[in-house]
Amino acid sequence: MSNLYDPKDKGFSAQMSAVDRCQVVMLRDLAVLAAEGRLILKGGMAMRASVGGMRLTKDVDFDRGASLSTDAAKSSLKKAMLTGAQSAGLRSALVDVLKATDTTLRLRLSGEIPEGIVKFVVELSGRSALPAAYQQQIRISCPPRYGIAPFNINVYTHDMLAASKVLAVMSPNRNVPRDIYDLHDLLAMNPADILAARVDIAELKEIAETAVDKLSLINYDQAVSELLPYIAPAERASITSDAWDHMTLTVAEQMQRWAQAAVEQ
Repeated sequence: MSNLYDPKDKGFSAQMSAVDRCQVVMLRDLAVLAAEGRLILKGGMAMRASVGGMRLTKDVDFDRGASLSTDAAKSSLKKAMLTGAQSAGLRSALVDVLKATDTTLRLRLSGEIPEGIVKFVVELSGRSALPAAYQQQIRISCPPRYGIAPFNINVYTHDMLAASKVLAVMSPNRNVPRDIYDLHDLLAMNPADILAARVDIAELKEIAETAVDKLSLINYDQAVSELLPYIAPAERASITSDAWDHMTLTVAEQMQRWAQAAVEQ
């Protein structure tokens, strides 16, 4: 069982705590679809729910199974997001459809609490979900304040999350600090088999040769502005410039080992 911490107990703002409650209650409302394999949780919320990561997330990402249509997904997501808004006490809650195609469904929830505006985005990818071998079902225990019973949800395995993060952080047009932070939480995983099966040799060799240079483009100033607001204040204070450089190097070197192991298979 995965036990989610309460952001309020960790010193997060009222807005951040409200976003998390909306998101977790939304997941509970989508649990049936997820348990059936028609929705697979990924990204930052998967790290929080499955790995026990301390990072909150400004959005929630899913892959969609082939049996779930775009219209059905849109209806289910909108209903679940509004249920989350009601649970968190949002006023004037509104769900906007930002994009709706066969490959991408993106919705945004916005509302208000006395302390200010609350909003987050849910994105669902209609591209083929990964095979069941890369998925797992977990049981989530929520903060007591949220008032909901434990529930099951489908997420990608830890090794698959690590492999996905490696490919994300190496993308030419992507330099986001959360990738390094999440990979640091996944250092003990072993995604070499997945990388070997899903990535060609030339790309694996490039990862092994250039990971340090690529990750060094994500600097501490970016981490301060883009990552630290989503980290619990007590841990936030420990991520100094030197600590960030050490984390970046540690992750890059582990990525090199994973990629080299995949090449050698």
